[in-house]
Amino acid sequence: MTIEILRPQSPNHQALARLKARLPKHHEKYPSILEKLDQTNAGYHGELRVDKFIEEVQFPQQVHIIPDLHIRLHAKRYIQIDTLILTKSYILITEVKNITGTLRFKEYPNKLVRIVDNKEEKPFDCPVVQLERNSDGISNILAKVNLKLPIHQALVFPSQNTIIENAPKNRNIFFVKQFPLFIQKLNKLPPILTESQLTFLANELININKKFPSKPLCERLNINPEHLQKGVLCKHCDTALLRKSLRTWICSVCKTKDTNPIPRNIEDLFILIKPHISIQDCMYYLQINSRYTIYNSLQKMQLEKRGHKKSTKYTKITKPSTQK
Repeated sequence: MTIEILRPQSPNHQALARLKARLPKHHEKYPSILEKLDQTNAGYHGELRVDKFIEEVQFPQQVHIIPDLHIRLHAKRYIQIDTLILTKSYILITEVKNITGTLRFKEYPNKLVRIVDNKEEKPFDCPVVQLERNSDGISNILAKVNLKLPIHQALVFPSQNTIIENAPKNRNIFFVKQFPLFIQKLNKLPPILTESQLTFLANELININKKFPSKPLCERLNINPEHLQKGVLCKHCDTALLRKSLRTWICSVCKTKDTNPIPRNIEDLFILIKPHISIQDCMYYLQINSRYTIYNSLQKMQLEKRGHKKSTKYTKITKPSTQK
């Protein structure tokens, strides 16, 4: 069975990119935002690289692959899994760490540290512990739906520039090119679930896979929204667009023409500034004087509307992921 994995960027990844676009380079927090975005980009591209190697595997049976799985088990417990592979024979939980350099596993307490010039430079949460927590969470879900299936774990390093020291014994830790061989061994396990049980479990996981809304990024990072660049920005170079006609905007730097830039820029307000916005908010932050123009753009977006006339607020509708 040939597969293709479609992995979207996470909401936090998108938010950091938009904050970088609108935050002036001279702002005191710009360097830290740039560092966070670089780390997030590295993680995302590492996951994409691992996806390509998973796609090499010829799965001999029905398979469901769920990238970036987010599940709230209860009010105070939440798990995030980079990639979950589900077949009739097993569940495989994958954690991807795209970190270059020398990495050393330490115990008591468990952590992962990067070594530079023979000194510990930066500690990371232990990915082995994270895999254990995620496995426990999936076990709880299996118990709730009264199904039994072995859960396997894999920690995958996609970079060729990674050296691992003191790797824990009896753990499935791989460089990316080794990973497909491990999956092929798992594919030889005998089936346990029926086809209908597998479909039921896959749908259950997909239905509870939700990107839970978080606070706007400016609020989370304590950045004053007034410091952000206002206006309608170019989708290629983030320069403020100039309106040339009723339907056409043009970038003065890269000369890109755009006939529908307003909805994309309204998204910036939700991501960065407010979960509930008004027409007045859009006019102010996008520097557009026409209520009619903003109103038309808001009507074309999938938004929840509350209130009347000038008190009307618009909110994004959160939907669960539906990828199989």
